[in-house]
Amino acid sequence: MLWDVLMEAVQWSGKNQQQNSNSALRQVKAWAGLLNAFCTTGKLELELIYKVQTQCYEDAKLMKLFPEIIRTLYDHDVLAEDTILLWFRKGSNQKGRQSFVKALEPFVKWLEEAEEEE
Repeated sequence: MLWDVLMEAVQWSGKNQQQNSNSALRQVKAWAGLLNAFCTTGKLELELIYKVQTQCYEDAKLMKLFPEIIRTLYDHDVLAEDTILLWFRKGSNQKGRQSFVKALEPFVKWLEEAEEEE
């Protein structure tokens, strides 16, 4: 899938975790337009979140980046708020579910508060 190609493009040659994180997030931003073209339905957006979760679960370098990746995809209109909330409430993959849900909790809280203000 396209997500696999994106992660293959990440250069893990940084001298520290921060440089590697920045590299990964730059790639997500660079590919956001193309990902947006493919994520045309809520179901496809949910599949992308599952793919991101699985990739982060399998690669320790990405584990802590999960919330930032999801936020970046949201900020670039790849993922809709409703899709993120659905994943958070009941749709996450079982691989590392508790860790990912907990990591995304502050962002979800922000989404919910912004929704209430509208």
